[in-house]
Amino acid sequence: MTAKNKILVLGRPKVNKEQIINSVVSQTPLDYNVEAKDSDDGARITWSLDTRYYQAQLEFWVDNTETLPPSQIKHMEEWLANPDLHSEEESCSIPEDPSMAQLQEHLSEVVDAIIFAFDPTDPSSFSDILPWARFAKLHAPGVLLCVAVTADGKPVEASKDEWFEWCVANGWEWLDLTDADPDTEYTVGRLREALESNEWANMEPIRKPLNCEKPPATTAEEAPSIAFQDTAAEPHEPATKSEWDGFEGVAQTLDPARIDAMHRALFSGDREDDDMAAVLDRIRSARNEISQMDQDKARTRAAELAMAVAKMLT
Repeated sequence: MTAKNKILVLGRPKVNKEQIINSVVSQTPLDYNVEAKDSDDGARITWSLDTRYYQAQLEFWVDNTETLPPSQIKHMEEWLANPDLHSEEESCSIPEDPSMAQLQEHLSEVVDAIIFAFDPTDPSSFSDILPWARFAKLHAPGVLLCVAVTADGKPVEASKDEWFEWCVANGWEWLDLTDADPDTEYTVGRLREALESNEWANMEPIRKPLNCEKPPATTAEEAPSIAFQDTAAEPHEPATKSEWDGFEGVAQTLDPARIDAMHRALFSGDREDDDMAAVLDRIRSARNEISQMDQDKARTRAAELAMAVAKMLT
């Protein structure tokens, strides 16, 4: 059976989709391997994704979108004006092309992520997302990303609010790579994070041998490093006074509201089918995100996670 490990990358011909992919796989100093293959249906690029916790063999499928019929463009314009138009539907009433619907039925067996890229200096090109919005409603792939990127670096004069609001209302993550503000979260790095955090069907956990050597003692001058490691099989030395003092120092700077929010996200009681395995999966996901942060931010987030878990035990 074919693995559900394909990433569709879609956009008009002038959008440099291959450049987006290259930026994704080389964004961080993790191991990767890219091999391009030509095909009648578009480029196929294999990617060996290696993180600290798992490996997965993925494949980008790159293809061009086409201009939709006038009736479908009109429907998309109405949907933009009313982002909640299809949010309450049990059955999908989004217009479809029979041949496209048949193709998407086959794609649903292998595709678990879609990156839709469009140029906001050509606002009409956003309508190309319509058939893939229908695909998302029917087949619910794990990752849905709508990426705004200009083909030639032109400034974007038009407001992007309606696209952002549509994405929020319909389960797509909005990434504006035309935003030059370095303080925003709109980066290629975030695009890669979204792909890394997906639970790929063919992912294989990395099992590291246990290190039996004792770590060097922590001195009073050293700031403690709060980390979460899969070392349940190793005996643990009692925490030193400097380690406890360091943890308390970090804990005193934490925002209680953030701890409460994290606690609710991990242990929400309104999940009828929740079990301990699901809780542990969410904790592992939080640890994975922390491992990608810089040291100072990771120390704070790790302390927040520890406090959120401790709240369940009190």
